[in-house]
Amino acid sequence: MLNVNPASDRLYRVMQALLAAYAQKRVAPSAPPRGVVEEQDALDAVVNLAATLDRNLQDGTLPENDAAHMAALLMLVRDYVRPLPEARVERGGQQVDGVTADLREFVDALRTTRGSSGMRG
Repeated sequence: MLNVNPASDRLYRVMQALLAAYAQKRVAPSAPPRGVVEEQDALDAVVNLAATLDRNLQDGTLPENDAAHMAALLMLVRDYVRPLPEARVERGGQQVDGVTADLREFVDALRTTRGSSGMRG
């Protein structure tokens, strides 16, 4: 299929099933917790995905807008697993954590889209 690793191929098919359910505005069923993936495993997966995304952006195989959007969504996942570090920015003459505002902006957009489309991941 995609890879010489059968586990990757099977998990890819799981992802495709999730996408199909999402497109049909269905909530895909969840299994009980498996006790397999730990926090550090999820963090490592996020960093590996971020590196792959960045490599494809640098190679020119991924449009910049898509890469930026994908990276922002990935950072939402990362912040859920373990909060992102602060990034101080100036807003209204004060130093604030820009990450919080940026995350809020993306979460609000996701929630608005979900509310108007009825699509749930």
